[in-house]
Amino acid sequence: MKQTFRLLLLALISIPGILSAQNPSSVTIKGVILDTANANVPFATVMLLNPKDSTLLKFGTSDAKGEFAFKNVKNTAYLFKISYISYFPLLKYLPESQDPLNDLGQIKIKPITQELMEVVVRTAKAPLHIRGDTIEYDATTFKVPPGSTVEDLLRRLPGINVDADGNIKAQGKDVKRLYVDGKSFFGSDPKAATKNLGAETISKVQVFNEKSEQSKLTGVDDGKREKAMNLELKAEFKKGSFGKVTAAVGNVGRWTGRGNYNRFNDKQQLSFIAYGNNINQTGVNWEDYGEFKGQNTFNGNDNGDFGFSNGSQYFVAYGDGGSLLNGFDGRGFTKNKGAGANYNFDNKKTKFNASYFYNESKLNLDQFGFRQTFLKDSSFYNTDTTRQVNFLRSHNFSTRFETNIDSSNILIVKADTRLGENTSSNQQSQLFTGASKQLTRSLLINNGSSANTFRVASSAIFRHRFKKKGRSFAVSGGLNTSNTNGTDNLFNLNKFFRATTFTEQVRQLNNNANQTTQWKTSALFTEALSKKWFLEGFYNYSHTNNVVDRQVSNPELAEKRIDALSIYYDNQIVLNRLGSSLRYSYEGLNASIGLAAQQIQINGQYSTAKGETLLVPALKRSFNNWIPNANFSYEFPNNSWMGFNYVYDVSEPKFNDLQPVPNVNNPAFRILGNPNLGPERAHSMGFNYGFWNPSTFFSGGIGLENKFYDSQIVYNQQIEILDSIGVRTTTRPDNAKGGRSSGANFWGNIPIVKNKFTFNINGNFNLSKVPSFVNEIRNETSNNSYSFSGGFSITPSEKLILGINGSLGFTNIAYSIQNQQNQKIQNHSVNGSIKWQFAKLSFFESNLDYSVYRNARFGFNQSIPIWNASVRRLLGKSNRIETRFAAFDLLNRRVSIQQDGSQNYVSRNIASTLARYFMFSISYNVRGYETKFKKNNFF
Repeated sequence: MKQTFRLLLLALISIPGILSAQNPSSVTIKGVILDTANANVPFATVMLLNPKDSTLLKFGTSDAKGEFAFKNVKNTAYLFKISYISYFPLLKYLPESQDPLNDLGQIKIKPITQELMEVVVRTAKAPLHIRGDTIEYDATTFKVPPGSTVEDLLRRLPGINVDADGNIKAQGKDVKRLYVDGKSFFGSDPKAATKNLGAETISKVQVFNEKSEQSKLTGVDDGKREKAMNLELKAEFKKGSFGKVTAAVGNVGRWTGRGNYNRFNDKQQLSFIAYGNNINQTGVNWEDYGEFKGQNTFNGNDNGDFGFSNGSQYFVAYGDGGSLLNGFDGRGFTKNKGAGANYNFDNKKTKFNASYFYNESKLNLDQFGFRQTFLKDSSFYNTDTTRQVNFLRSHNFSTRFETNIDSSNILIVKADTRLGENTSSNQQSQLFTGASKQLTRSLLINNGSSANTFRVASSAIFRHRFKKKGRSFAVSGGLNTSNTNGTDNLFNLNKFFRATTFTEQVRQLNNNANQTTQWKTSALFTEALSKKWFLEGFYNYSHTNNVVDRQVSNPELAEKRIDALSIYYDNQIVLNRLGSSLRYSYEGLNASIGLAAQQIQINGQYSTAKGETLLVPALKRSFNNWIPNANFSYEFPNNSWMGFNYVYDVSEPKFNDLQPVPNVNNPAFRILGNPNLGPERAHSMGFNYGFWNPSTFFSGGIGLENKFYDSQIVYNQQIEILDSIGVRTTTRPDNAKGGRSSGANFWGNIPIVKNKFTFNINGNFNLSKVPSFVNEIRNETSNNSYSFSGGFSITPSEKLILGINGSLGFTNIAYSIQNQQNQKIQNHSVNGSIKWQFAKLSFFESNLDYSVYRNARFGFNQSIPIWNASVRRLLGKSNRIETRFAAFDLLNRRVSIQQDGSQNYVSRNIASTLARYFMFSISYNVRGYETKFKKNNFF
């Protein structure tokens, strides 16, 4: 008994010692990396691997001083690895630590000799490398579920954010261009690749700052940067074929199909995309709708306008072959189809790209609208019930050719062509009430239209670099042309409710033939005054000719022409700009100040038809301005940057704003041009600051913009009560002094647990004040909007991805003529999503979006929850078959709501759209096999 008591007492005495000898459950591992010359090694990749199978467990980078730390990691044995470009990788075994802090002290790595470089690079596999402003991710070290797209892969990469619509940000900046193996992929739309290529095809993802085209041509850094991304394919896909085909059917007649096929080798790329559906995936941007009416032309940057302040907005033609992805605004029901091909050839000396895309979409839209218009002492209202059927069809072709003639000369030729067709019918029933809410009249509209468009935007650029570094010469030329031919068949029936009710009927047939042709050229010369100072001189010239031929007739009177509404308009705009700037560029600091003399000449003639007597004397006007410009940017050594810019903008009016003959498609809203309209002049300035930490991947920034107008183009209104029409609003553009717009934004991306738990936040503030006149009374409309959004991206394992996002939006509109009508509009939303691999080859995906729309002025308050869910499973050999069952809008609540306020009115539109439906789909992946090519040829 005594012996037992002694043993028990000894055990109790020993427990504290045993407990104190236990190792901590978590530990911080830190150290500093040096080279053999005792210099700090910044931004080296550090990794913790599993000793059993060398799988990656944790990774990070050293900071600018070479220091690194893994905080609060599980206290167990690790393989510690360091990887850094041009140095031997280091591998070290770390046993379980007895202390909470495992300080490895100074760790030295050795440089690699040139002979061993290639061998070591192949074996030094790390999740990412940082070289200057380029971050390279090894995609094979970031695991995603089978069947994932490149978009899913990007969501796993630290420092990269992909929003719900697929837009990409890297270190807080928008990724504007995406390449596949360094070559263009369907123009410049990154989503064309991220949504169509499979994650299993990618070996590396490279993110870098791309210089401006002018900087590439001259060799002089102008401080302008654009985030770009390159997807490097795995070797087996560079010399083989891969793709994916999907077909789906659902209840209530829903169906969809989509496919892509790619065949690449070292010098050539060939890709095909096709789709068809009736589930509102249009592939058409509905902002282009007005383009088919011949009202405007649009373009991306053709990179042929040298210098600064490219203020000429007169002809901008459609570029890059059009968007390939969904631009649907959420209203109505669509049927869609499209197909495209993309080809690249690159032998280093010569680069050639050609892409073609066809798309079509038919929209059926039913919408109810409400609008209140304010006068000085009263208001009137109108409700609008709309039924629209619109059909859009377009062929888009884009090509680019670049050749290095020799080491000093380069030639670039590019062209974008678009052929389009549009037909539409628009049936509206409008009811008008006065301030007392009593019904005054009704308006029935039954309009039909059709148009065919053809446009080409082309340019050629030649550059010559002299032997003296920094001295260069570049010249460009371009031809842009646009033709639109169409008809508008208008029918309007006005009914007035007074003591004696009467009606008025309007029939109108508009035949439109519009043509725009622009010739332009630019020249640029740069001279190095020293290694840091450069002088630039440039000249811009453009000649734009706009011809509008609108012949209006009454089809009920043997199509007799209506002279008051018919017009033949021939307008020419000549732009000359000569300028120079002094630039300083050295070690991240880039600053320039410049001045240009600009002249805009406008010559216009107006008549009822071609060859007939002029309606007004020929318009001849000339505007001469000095255009100052200043830019400053600095990239700090600690991965932060800031910039400032100032420019005096001078923009000529749009040609349809100059037409003196009214456009009366709707008799209640008449649009009248102003031949005496002058240019818009404004002081514009901006500031931005941003940073990112490559060791923690924490990034953030702010941006400020201000614009103050010396002369702003505003749209004044004359509201009249006419016996034949009722209330008629005539809108006319004029120049007004004053007005401003200001904006601010901030953003932040904060990895709470690196590559596992990330928080992002964004905010936008926009303040504007627009002066205009309503019945000759000055009204200032202030529109102040604020929005805040934030969310968490949670990826606890490769089998589970969670997302929580929310946004708050406030718009406050104030009117000087009736401040009791001021509006406070709110649009808020919260979204949650999950992607879960719940079995070996089975996946569950779901998202819930809850939106709130409010306008306290009218007591409007509506909440809309949208819940989608799907289950998919991989089948077959190599998991090439994928089946999916999906449910959309399970609560059957989807509806489109748009709230707007401007000038002297507020409006709200509510439209039905695609609500609850279910679909079953099957996909087949073409991947993983290699085809043999002879001499790198496809055919």
